[in-house]
Amino acid sequence: MIGFIKGRVDYIGSAFCLVETQGVGYRIFMNTSDLGRLVLDEKVKIYTYLSVRDDALQLFGFRSYESYSLFTKLITVSGIGPKSALGILSAAKVDAFLMAIRNRDVKFLTKLPGIGKKTAERMLLELKDLTGPDVVGEGDGNDTFLPVDGQSAPITEAMEALASLGYTQNEISSVMNRMKITPDSTAEDLIKKALQLMARRN
Repeated sequence: MIGFIKGRVDYIGSAFCLVETQGVGYRIFMNTSDLGRLVLDEKVKIYTYLSVRDDALQLFGFRSYESYSLFTKLITVSGIGPKSALGILSAAKVDAFLMAIRNRDVKFLTKLPGIGKKTAERMLLELKDLTGPDVVGEGDGNDTFLPVDGQSAPITEAMEALASLGYTQNEISSVMNRMKITPDSTAEDLIKKALQLMARRN
């Protein structure tokens, strides 16, 4: 099992990055928030989980141990695989998710990508003891919802529009993760907010 990888960020995609260490490039799938914090050519430490299937070996990575730990708990829930768990971590911060579990907030959970009412109820049942010291909250408590990966049409449309204006993927990911994005956000709203943030940086 590969616990973590230290190396240089060689490439940043919409759903994964390539990290080079000792001449080997590792393809690591990450949530949108973590990808937005990466910078090309900088050195990083990424906690990793190796998913082993009959047809593929895939690495899933996280900038914090808290996110990694929650991911490993999520994939124990019936019906939630690594990609679904990554989508959940793209849409909600660790502390917000834990609070939803503690408060039995089905409404919050069903807003997460790919989570219906039955799956949400299974999560509440199977993760009811998710309050131990190995999974703690992170962040400042703001912006409960973060940009979901390419599955969200408004976010995808906004990112494509920004790319057409000449912004790089790294710039787009960075600014999108600084914005407060809710399930009601439209592509027009996201583009307007992103351009305002871009202008402040210049």
